[in-house]
Amino acid sequence: CRELIIDAAKLLDSRRMLRYEPESGNLGKTNLGRVASHYYIAGDSVETFNEMLQDTTSRNPNVSSVFHLVCCATEFENVKVRPDDLDEMDGLLVKPGVCHVDVRAPMEDSAGKCNVLLQCYISHVRPKSFTLISDLNYVVSNAGRVGRALFEMCCECHLADAAVLCLRLAK
Repeated sequence: CRELIIDAAKLLDSRRMLRYEPESGNLGKTNLGRVASHYYIAGDSVETFNEMLQDTTSRNPNVSSVFHLVCCATEFENVKVRPDDLDEMDGLLVKPGVCHVDVRAPMEDSAGKCNVLLQCYISHVRPKSFTLISDLNYVVSNAGRVGRALFEMCCECHLADAAVLCLRLAK
């Protein structure tokens, strides 16, 4: 049982969600862990965000990178890409006035599908397929929460440009 706790503490420490001192066994809270628990963000998502935010800071963050960051959250792994949806998704992607931002993930990936559905919602375009409408509702209900969490994470990391973009997306 003790080994399980130590392994979990090491994992959370590597994700910067808490501080673990192996010599003393002390655990310390971090703001990143507080934000993740407050917004119910999975540990795998926090790890992904840490990696991608470091990559984003090396160049200027833009709207496309923030959309991609949000859609890569493990919270959206439940959104499955069905072969029946691909034709309509491709149509939405090329339809004028729908996808104003580049989609960085392939359409066969859940991140790409979430990105297109999120842009459909923002553009007030409703998909025709019932399954896509259901997925759209799921993505929209979670994207605001993930965006707000990312806003706070960016503020903690002193990434003002990325924080502004995350806040705009969360609204």
